[in-house]
Amino acid sequence: MRIMSLPQTEITRLSQKDLTQSDIEYFRNKYGKKFVRALRAVEEGKVVKYHFLPSESETWIVKGRRQYLVIPELYCTCRSFYQEVVISREINLCYHLLAQRIAEIREQYQDQESTDTERRQLFVEWRRTD
Repeated sequence: MRIMSLPQTEITRLSQKDLTQSDIEYFRNKYGKKFVRALRAVEEGKVVKYHFLPSESETWIVKGRRQYLVIPELYCTCRSFYQEVVISREINLCYHLLAQRIAEIREQYQDQESTDTERRQLFVEWRRTD
């Protein structure tokens, strides 16, 4: 499987407290509308990192039309990922994957604690790929 990591130069830019206009233009030129949507999702608090107990497992969710399961730098349950990344190979990540990475780098996400029992119930919904 292909890892979709950001270059270190982009991680450095995103980790700054405030993004400059130059930074925003750079990312918009590289990622297009995906960057704008991803940044908006981060700023609106739509990226959630679940911590499940007692297993201490973690799961990332990005809220869009519904809640999308994101495996960082690897996979998303959204239709765009399936159609444009997996099938047609037009792009290498969806905006949910980008939003998760931006949120993690900027430490700008919601933390949610839950139980392993609840995790099993949540995964039924999150695994959907429609």
